[in-house]
Amino acid sequence: MSDEKTSEDKTDKGGAVKAGPALKYSLLSISLVLTSAYAISAALPAMQKSMPDRSLAQIETLATVPTISVVVMVLLSGWIAQHIGAKRTVGIGLLLVGVGGTLPAFVTSYPVILVSRLVLGAGFGLFNSLAVSLLSHFFSGNEKATALGFQNAFQSIGSAVMTFLAGLLLNINWHWSFLVYLAAFPILIVFWIFVPEVKQDQPVKGVMAGQKVSPGVIGLALLSMVYVCIQAGFTVRIPTIVTDAGYASATEVSNCQSIATIVGMIAGFLFGAVYKYLGHYILALGTLLMGLGQILAAFSHNIIMTGLATVLVVAVSMVYIGTYCNNRASELADANSVTLATSFVLVGCNLGGFMAPYVLQWVSALVGSDQNVLIAYGCFSLAVTVFALLMAIRIQGVKRVPTGRDA
Repeated sequence: MSDEKTSEDKTDKGGAVKAGPALKYSLLSISLVLTSAYAISAALPAMQKSMPDRSLAQIETLATVPTISVVVMVLLSGWIAQHIGAKRTVGIGLLLVGVGGTLPAFVTSYPVILVSRLVLGAGFGLFNSLAVSLLSHFFSGNEKATALGFQNAFQSIGSAVMTFLAGLLLNINWHWSFLVYLAAFPILIVFWIFVPEVKQDQPVKGVMAGQKVSPGVIGLALLSMVYVCIQAGFTVRIPTIVTDAGYASATEVSNCQSIATIVGMIAGFLFGAVYKYLGHYILALGTLLMGLGQILAAFSHNIIMTGLATVLVVAVSMVYIGTYCNNRASELADANSVTLATSFVLVGCNLGGFMAPYVLQWVSALVGSDQNVLIAYGCFSLAVTVFALLMAIRIQGVKRVPTGRDA
């Protein structure tokens, strides 16, 4: 660390810097807005009514299109961080989130909103991999797994609060929902005050700087892509499914999503303990819960069942799947390639998010209805659960305790 480090920072015998409370929570605070692209999902039905010349897929794309610019900026963020520093990179990212996120509150033009959402995604992408790799810089082993669980929990906290507020603001009109992205500005101030710059002789490495990625990491990236596609599809389509069925309002769906992210926060805080107990079987548990949630939503006719399904799909299952993939990728990577491995998984996640409306459209045309789409997604996840169980048996047959770095 640089001479700017706070008095709370501590250095162990090996020279690795450990985060004091101010630095630790300032690092985690940037994750509060990191997964908020879907916070305005409940506004999509109202947006479609105000833009009748746009298809449902086009409107849903406004929720998922940030993932495209996230992918681009995730790949560039390491190089940018090397040249201007990790702190400035995160700062610029938060500024873009605040500006690009709130612009739709003041305009109705579809092209302008689309561009603003791309700017939002660019901001996310600048600090997406840094939010994880900076934690890996300060933590290792079980402590790292716990820190990553906390990072996931902070994502859930931010998503829950922003989704809830967006739902409340939706009662005024859909434009107001986008004001939730103003949260990026106070986070920027806190981050800038308490987080020092990484020394230039210990840069956060660029993803192309002599690093390599293993087939296992590629597999984890593909798995992340598939499951984020499934989860994002559920998130953007469930408000339309519920409002068309007539048993709840879009605001009630938004409240369900907020509750789900609170549960996801708790699951994130507990990830380290559950992972220590279940090891690699935690992935199978995640895919199982995803499958059950999708099937439950398919047969739901009331907001309570839909709310429970949302908790399973949006929160618990994705905390287990997503955090496991990040942690496992960092284990499979060598010491110089952790950022690249993390970036591969993040790219997979964001490609899956962007593809979600179009995969939904394709699967819906194939199986005939939104209900059948949810059933198909559920059955797919149950099939993957069997594969995940077999892989866990194979891995833990080699290494019983999955808490260290294994190949």
